[in-house]
Amino acid sequence: MTSTEKIAHLQELLKIERAEDLRIYQNTVLKRSLKERIKKGVTWYPVMIKKMYFGLGERLTIELDRADGGTKTGSFQTGSVVSLFGNAEDQPIGKLTGVISMLKPKEMKISLSIDNAPDWLSHTKLGVDLDFDDKTYQEMNQALGKVKDPQKNERLKELREVLIGDSKPNFFNEWNVFYHNPDLNPSQNKAVQQVLEAKDVAIIHGPPGTGKTTTLVQAIKETILREHQVLVCAPSNTAVDLLTLKCLEQGMDVVRLGNPARVDETLLSHTLDGAITNHHDYPSLKKLRKDAEQARKKAAKYKRKFGNQEYQKRKELFREARELRAMANQWEGHILHQIINNTQVITATLTGAAASVLGSKRFHTLFIDEAGQALEPSCWIPILRANRVIMAGDHCQLPPTVKSREADKGGLSRTLFEQVIEEKEGVAVMLDQQYRMNEKIMAFSGRKFYDNKLIADKSVKHHLVGENFTPVEFIDTAGCGFDEKKNPETLSTGNPDEANLILKHLALMCNQIEKECPEVFEDEFKIGIIAPYKEQVKIIKAQLDQIPMLHQYSKRITVNTVDGFQGQERDVIYISLVRSNQKGEIGFLQDIRRMNVALTRAKKKLVLVGDSATLGNHPFYEDFLNYVEGLEAYKTAWEYMEV
Repeated sequence: MTSTEKIAHLQELLKIERAEDLRIYQNTVLKRSLKERIKKGVTWYPVMIKKMYFGLGERLTIELDRADGGTKTGSFQTGSVVSLFGNAEDQPIGKLTGVISMLKPKEMKISLSIDNAPDWLSHTKLGVDLDFDDKTYQEMNQALGKVKDPQKNERLKELREVLIGDSKPNFFNEWNVFYHNPDLNPSQNKAVQQVLEAKDVAIIHGPPGTGKTTTLVQAIKETILREHQVLVCAPSNTAVDLLTLKCLEQGMDVVRLGNPARVDETLLSHTLDGAITNHHDYPSLKKLRKDAEQARKKAAKYKRKFGNQEYQKRKELFREARELRAMANQWEGHILHQIINNTQVITATLTGAAASVLGSKRFHTLFIDEAGQALEPSCWIPILRANRVIMAGDHCQLPPTVKSREADKGGLSRTLFEQVIEEKEGVAVMLDQQYRMNEKIMAFSGRKFYDNKLIADKSVKHHLVGENFTPVEFIDTAGCGFDEKKNPETLSTGNPDEANLILKHLALMCNQIEKECPEVFEDEFKIGIIAPYKEQVKIIKAQLDQIPMLHQYSKRITVNTVDGFQGQERDVIYISLVRSNQKGEIGFLQDIRRMNVALTRAKKKLVLVGDSATLGNHPFYEDFLNYVEGLEAYKTAWEYMEV
């Protein structure tokens, strides 16, 4: 396919994905009764207003308390788009759309972009629905349309051909700089050098624990010495927040775009709203807004039946309010212009780069972090503003989430990062020195995913929990009757017997640490338990609460899915492989990139528990079983059955 045909194909896949996403939302929310939505965890009802005020950026914030006795957040997350609705005699009478800025099991804060609270808020029963966020799809589709037909944007057309067409990327040392930072290793220095020499595109390929973020931030720092301003993006708010923080730590001037409700609280002063509030002209802007509101309120006090004098006074006050608001908007525009044009680093999510506040602004260099997890259509949104693109990530870890099986098969989950690194020679530099894992934890993933090029730094190479602890164990449950069980409601898979075995092994390990090396627990020693299925996570958490001898270690233990551990690390990691059946079906475990994430979270010890008879039919797991046998790390569950 030509580059334009590829973009047209992407547009079709995006339509399919949106339709599936909307179908799921309709089936989960719109087509369900209020009672069903509450049970499903997509609605809180009833809720009560605890407090209402204008927060950062003059956004109306409503604090809500639950009145239904619920203790779980359900499908809601901080940053979710929601609808605050009002009911009178079980009939809907009003709805407001906002974003969750704070969430606890019994409390929620919603940030709304409105000037005044409607009257119905004070005299109706209130509830909160999870909403369908169509804006992201609109932004992606619009971006693809511009890429397909760049019109007068010749540079966008050139980038399109370099990234997904037949053109070759160009490199040259414009600044005649040979970069060397003594705090970086040779591959990290090489990656920064590649960034400085790239005319069109460069990739920093960062396998687990290799310091990708550190390298990327140094590349950003070096670039702004030459260009004075860059745009930095990532697919998730969490990743953008991390980059913002790291750039601030390096002394860079940073403004974080996006709704403050989606930004980490520690970074609020560095958001655009925060920057406006901290600007030296803000008091004047605030006074104009206050005066405008007072004039509007005075005008609104006049009733319908009044004489000519009152009519003229009301007209004059409304005119005054409009003029003051116009002056305030003009003043705010002036402040925004100063902030946007004088900031070294502007950070945003990929879709956040479409923010109207940027207008038609362009940047010479765009940095995209976690590009291996970003849908291609979303990457084109910030690329519209760029002359060159630097991507960082790892296509051997978690891919982007695609809800439609048809769109997935059609190629929507294949990222721009993946295409460029596989099809454009000489673009990528792989970071090859890792600082997280014992070399025996690293070796299997290093061989399967990174061509045996990964090297364990000497600081971690022989890292162990204690002298008598091995770095890797596989505990085989084959023949033990630990059969998987599917939850009929969620259709997620669990394995209670395997969960019990993991916690038994964990208790024995903690007991051994207490006896042989108790000083380990004096440090921030952390343990993670990973399961590929939410049902197994639920089972392990429930069983963990029932084991008294593990209660003292509860603050050290985290239980979550593979996705939940992306980008994290723990001293010890347990992986529950769950699947155990006669047919040899392994479901999610076939996604070996997801398993690569799980296998590379541990620093000192990695323990896997699973059924070799079920897993061994897949070549990846067959190789892993051979690997652990070669380490003499293979054990059978029977060793722990009577303990």
